[in-house]
Amino acid sequence: MLEQIFHVRFDELDAAGHIPAVTFLKYFQQAAALDSAQSGFGFDDLHPQNLAWILTHMQVRALQKDVPLQPVTLRTWHAFSDKILSRRQFVAYGKDQTPLFEGSSWWAIMDIVKRRLTRTPAQLLSVRAPEADALEPEENFKAPLPAAAPAATLEIVTREEDLDLNAHVNNTHYAAWAIQSVPPSARQDRQLDRMLISFKNECRAGEVIRIGVYPCEENAFWHTLVRASDGKEAARVYTRWR
Repeated sequence: MLEQIFHVRFDELDAAGHIPAVTFLKYFQQAAALDSAQSGFGFDDLHPQNLAWILTHMQVRALQKDVPLQPVTLRTWHAFSDKILSRRQFVAYGKDQTPLFEGSSWWAIMDIVKRRLTRTPAQLLSVRAPEADALEPEENFKAPLPAAAPAATLEIVTREEDLDLNAHVNNTHYAAWAIQSVPPSARQDRQLDRMLISFKNECRAGEVIRIGVYPCEENAFWHTLVRASDGKEAARVYTRWR
């Protein structure tokens, strides 16, 4: 397990002065990278072998409403692996150790030259957290979209600064764009409660992403993020608001 304290910057707050979901996702990502490096599977370990971690899907939950500016303690650990995927857990705590945000993410190692997934290393297969069997079940990331046309749309153009070390759009931006695509009237006086994200195809800088927003239940939406260049989904996101 890795524990990291983050001192939230002013540019990481929202307009109301609260810590938004996307900031927690950025901390999750940073802590995952640090923990992987400590276990010998970080960027500097994998890159010389033409390997890289890719995030396939994640589910997160906000545990508190309107979190004010404060230091955030992030704990993350490798829960378990199968032959392809590794599950990682995250919990973010506030200054008084109140849980603020939690999530699970699933990762795979890709051969970036052959463009295909590789088997999980034996060292990771042998690691299994004591609470692995009691973890929150994996959500249904393959639920069908509602048959109706999208209730709202949004178009995004990706930028150079959206890219990460793998030279494609960083996963946190898809979450931010999905949240932005929710009509303001649906978000008014509400806060994000639950989010599922499935990453499907990478994007580069200068691509047009078309987002469709599909109401699926009360205060909940599916979001499709589609590359305009070829019509392929870059990501699919579910958001629920309270």
